[in-house]
Amino acid sequence: MARIDRTAFAKALHEAHEREHDQRWQDAIDVYADLLASLGPSADPERRAMRAIALMRRGNALMELRRWDDAKASGDRAILAQALLAAGVFAANRDDRERAEAFLLDALERFHRDDAPASLQGRGWAFLNLATLYGKTGRFDLAFVTFTKAQDVLGAAEDWAGVAAAWEAQAQLRRAIQDEDRWREDLGEAIVFYDRAAMKAKAERLRGMLGKKLV
Repeated sequence: MARIDRTAFAKALHEAHEREHDQRWQDAIDVYADLLASLGPSADPERRAMRAIALMRRGNALMELRRWDDAKASGDRAILAQALLAAGVFAANRDDRERAEAFLLDALERFHRDDAPASLQGRGWAFLNLATLYGKTGRFDLAFVTFTKAQDVLGAAEDWAGVAAAWEAQAQLRRAIQDEDRWREDLGEAIVFYDRAAMKAKAERLRGMLGKKLV
């Protein structure tokens, strides 16, 4: 396929989206494969962004077909790490916990290979999702240690919404194990960081959960 421009790329994405909407997953995958062939590796930021979008959308379609190994295939390390993180979240949402953990640990290892801001942020979200998974599988000590790692790493990345999400998820786990005092403390921390991220509606919703006990 000839090299693709922005208009043709948008048109192909729309076509693939229509096939996804009709659950014609293999047809959508074929469109993304053609897109990737037309883009190829490039140092141009715009083309790299288009390639990342096509890779992620292709990966999502492959996961719908439960073609996990194919979804992991990518020549771009950063994109692969993000795809593995997405695959882990996808599997966890479908209660495929063993596979979710494997994907998330793989993503975490890849995010550790450099200290670029995107890798640092990805590392924090991998920790956050792993901590949530550990909590769901009853490994509470490991979950809380991993939540702390997520909060520290996301804080270093200045991803305040991520830090807030980590505190909120930790609060949910504490509430599930009936740690009444500390889940409220954790939710208070989440509110602080949602405010810092200018996520007012989210912060107000959590304040409503705490009611008059929040100072």
